[in-house]
Amino acid sequence: MPDLDVADRSVLLSGRWDCALVDGAELAHARLEGLLVLESSVEDAVLDGALLAGARVTGSRWERVSAVAADAARTQWADDEVADARLSALRLVGARLDRVVLRRCRLDGAVLRDAQLTDVVLDGCDLRGADLTGAQLRRVSFAGSDLTDADLAGARCEDVDLRGATLEGLRGADGLRGCAVDAVQLVGLAPSLAAHVGLRLL
Repeated sequence: MPDLDVADRSVLLSGRWDCALVDGAELAHARLEGLLVLESSVEDAVLDGALLAGARVTGSRWERVSAVAADAARTQWADDEVADARLSALRLVGARLDRVVLRRCRLDGAVLRDAQLTDVVLDGCDLRGADLTGAQLRRVSFAGSDLTDADLAGARCEDVDLRGATLEGLRGADGLRGCAVDAVQLVGLAPSLAAHVGLRLL
């Protein structure tokens, strides 16, 4: 796997990272719309505020990357792994993720509105306040993740596993159809579920 010269900004902005090692790249606020990343390893890169709309990422691994408040709308991810990344307030509006694993990532305040997630694992991730309104989730696991104050309004879920996740203040009870929770979680969700169907406790 060749090591891209991260000191050469023109190489990084070429629009294609193919079977490459991208280590320590400083790309804050860079314009990377339509970037194609194929079977590459991206490590310790800084992409805070970068424009990544329409990028396609396949068969790649991202470790210790920071992409705070980056715009990754309509990006496509397939067969990728992301670990220990800082992705707070990342915009993934309309993005598509297939067979993607995210481990110990910070996604607090991330916007996944209208995103499509299929066969995705979010293991130990921070999704506090995340916006998942209108998202389509199929075979997605949130084991050990924190969904405090996240919003699932209008989401369409199929075989979504929320067991082991923190769900305090979760909004959008209508989006919970098709989700699995444990008995303790169900008790915590009771007020929002009751409000959704119009039940009153007297």
